Amino acid sequence: MQMSPEGMNALLKQFEGCKLKAYRCPRGICTIGYGHTNAAGAPLITDNSIITQQQANDILRRDLVQYENSVNKLVKQPLTQHQFDVLVDFVYNEGERNLATSTMLRKINAGQFQDVPSELAKFNKAGGKVLPGLVRRRQAEANWWLAADAIEASNENEAPTADEHEQRTTADPVPVPTMANSSQGNAALVTAGLGSLGVAKQVAAQAQDASDTADQLIGLFSNPNFLIMSAIIGLGIAIWFFRKQHMEEHGV
Repeated sequence: MQMSPEGMNALLKQFEGCKLKAYRCPRGICTIGYGHTNAAGAPLITDNSIITQQQANDILRRDLVQYENSVNKLVKQPLTQHQFDVLVDFVYNEGERNLATSTMLRKINAGQFQDVPSELAKFNKAGGKVLPGLVRRRQAEANWWLAADAIEASNENEAPTADEHEQRTTADPVPVPTMANSSQGNAALVTAGLGSLGVAKQVAAQAQDASDTADQLIGLFSNPNFLIMSAIIGLGIAIWFFRKQHMEEHGV
């Protein structure tokens, strides 16, 4: 798929703005046209570069290919044109990595499209601060995701000023929850650890009491304390595994 001209006008062009003379973005990077930088490839620009409107449009069309390819590669569910437009705009603004590691992508690939607007809203900060330009961009993307009608009114009423460029600032990555942050997962590890200590004690005691390996094994499997500790270890491992699976599927 490719980004539609309508999506380009309503989202990307609207929020990027177009500068025909090179300037330095808030991060000090030489930029021209619709947010084109040398990192995107040709044409290479300097502080003195000047282009025409047609050149700006052509550069944008070439630059978009890599972002369209990113969305086509990462998303495993069929998308409508509006949904594809939103994700290309998001990757153009935030980068492929922020989409690839996001809960939003996991939900899209799980078919949970209704959660996308709220996930988009999380990407509204830069330098730890909420930026109005990013808030407006995420809201416009959410509207475009849901329906075409709402987008025009949103853009007319809340169009950003071209001089601020705050909507171009890359948002802070949204932290991905891990098992290290899971209280249930940590409790499961503690439970399994305590069970392991108990099993170790029972094995040591049985090794002293029995003369050969067969006697040790028979003694262990007839020892209720050993069986209880083994069950505790199994329970802890099971809780940890199912908690990890839940976090990978749902992000929480």
